[in-house]
Amino acid sequence: MMAHKSFYLLILFSFLIANDDDFKAKKIMEKVISQPNPVTSISEVKLEIVRKRANKEKRKSRAFIRYEKRYKNNEYFQKSLVKFLEPKSVKGTGLLSWTKEDGSSDQWFFLPKLKMAKKVKSKEKSKSFMSTDFIYEDLENRNINDDIFQYEGQEIINGNSCAIILSTPVKDSSYKSKKIFVDTKIFRVRKVEYFSENLILEKTLFFKDIVKSGKYWIPKLLEMKRPNGNYTIMNVQAFKPDVDLDDAVFSESFLIAAQ
Repeated sequence: MMAHKSFYLLILFSFLIANDDDFKAKKIMEKVISQPNPVTSISEVKLEIVRKRANKEKRKSRAFIRYEKRYKNNEYFQKSLVKFLEPKSVKGTGLLSWTKEDGSSDQWFFLPKLKMAKKVKSKEKSKSFMSTDFIYEDLENRNINDDIFQYEGQEIINGNSCAIILSTPVKDSSYKSKKIFVDTKIFRVRKVEYFSENLILEKTLFFKDIVKSGKYWIPKLLEMKRPNGNYTIMNVQAFKPDVDLDDAVFSESFLIAAQ
């Protein structure tokens, strides 16, 4: 009888530990989300796409500007607009993204030669954005309730102690799961590992040169790397927080008109 009791207590204890870890993981992610973020911002970004073949590197450079606005007590959580500036072959190309409070989102892609905005379908969100290692889904913000979180321990990244959070989607996602490495001092993400089916590592996103700009912690460099050696770098050249941005900026008409 005592053996049965011990067995049941062991199961109960394991269950409580698992639930405590899940609670801890969710709290960490809530802290990440609750960190100060500008209501509006404009970022000027240099993009570099690197492809490796037969011990040779091929590089493509791009430049774009990104407008972003966050909302409170609104149907929408965030809206953003990306507009490419250089080179001439991609100038005017843009992406408009709307993320709602319930986690659903809409995106529109614009190519100047088409002279119209095309809505990105759900099945297209797993496709590469502008031949980079980022897909359309990577450029959206997911609602915290779109995933379940599990605490998986700690890891030191470049001298920074990070909590490892396993994120598994409960809403549609292009990924089977993600491992998010959160700096527990400033509660900013240092690294994200993306896994496809069969838990194969698909790519890793590094947030580098995280600096404090006013009251905001901002990564100046984002690097998305694949196991085959290909990678994409986003280098933030300029960042302007809390600027005056009209809602009209985040519209299809502005996406098409702003050249």
